[in-house]
Amino acid sequence: MSQKRKHEIACPLCGKEQPVELWDSINVDSEPELREALLLNRINRVECAGCRKSFRVDKPLIYRDREQDVFIHFDPLVGGRTLPEAEKSFRDAMAELNRLLPKDVLPPEAHLVVEWSELIERIFMLEEGLDARLVEHVKYMMFQQNADKLPADKKNLLFDAQDSTDEQLCFVVQDAATKKLEAVLNFSRADYEALVNVFDSGDQLALLEEQFPGPYLSGRLRYLQDLAEP
Repeated sequence: MSQKRKHEIACPLCGKEQPVELWDSINVDSEPELREALLLNRINRVECAGCRKSFRVDKPLIYRDREQDVFIHFDPLVGGRTLPEAEKSFRDAMAELNRLLPKDVLPPEAHLVVEWSELIERIFMLEEGLDARLVEHVKYMMFQQNADKLPADKKNLLFDAQDSTDEQLCFVVQDAATKKLEAVLNFSRADYEALVNVFDSGDQLALLEEQFPGPYLSGRLRYLQDLAEP
């Protein structure tokens, strides 16, 4: 069941404080219209009572779609919050969920994202039936193979489900600072399926999990971390 709560917020444009109702969780099984509202950037969007400007409040949000087997926790890194803190909160929450579930019920495969664009991307990715860890591995390779044209410290890659085809997976290049979308890169779906087969075995799967120990998966971040190692 979707849940809303009242929050006291300050407008980032004029500073006016006001109480607003914001979504804490969205369940699209019971309220499918919320999926479209989220994709149209209408969830947790507020019109300031003072300056009448519209803005989105980035706060923790759970997105659940049981029919599509999608469970995503959006935990934005705002107010000085760090990625290790978000990962710890996520692990603690999943441990508590596992504790509360009956012994014969498997916990859902949950995903952690920290940017709104990642939330949208992950929804489409999982609805496409793609493996999130493997897609981030593909991004890692694309950064590695296009280091001059695709500097990971300045550019990001986002999976584009709408322009992907049966032959190609489409990725949009995003400027990390401005968030503007710039170009398109494609990756052969046949090559992706070949990677699925490669990482299907236990030993190879362990290597993939070692590359992305999670719960936050990012090929760009992993590539930058590897570049920074001596």
